Amino acid sequence: MCMKRWHHTVAALVLIGACWLVVPPTVSTQSRPPVQAAGSAATARGEAWFYQRCSLCHMGRIVKDETYEPMAPSLNGLLKDAPPDREKLVREQILRGSLRMPGFRYNLTPAEFEELMAYLKTL
Repeated sequence: MCMKRWHHTVAALVLIGACWLVVPPTVSTQSRPPVQAAGSAATARGEAWFYQRCSLCHMGRIVKDETYEPMAPSLNGLLKDAPPDREKLVREQILRGSLRMPGFRYNLTPAEFEELMAYLKTL
């Protein structure tokens, strides 16, 4: 009886292994190529990323009748018609972070990062 159970276990493992070799793994969001930033859909998704990840510090807050200044610099106009060198510096800053700002290299996929950059260029 024990030998029969062992044969069933080996057969199941062989079947699972064969399926693993035949069936492709699911595509993760990390492996997608970056989205071209020109589309309005990409910009809209980038706006959502901005409000989710950046707005807490880079936008002012309204509390009842008072408006508080943002804790971090405003990003309005930062990348509007910016030269490639400035865009490269901003990209590095967002990915790497600093003492007062978290880096987002592990929090955004390449596609999400490109969408965020597309939105920042519209500010």
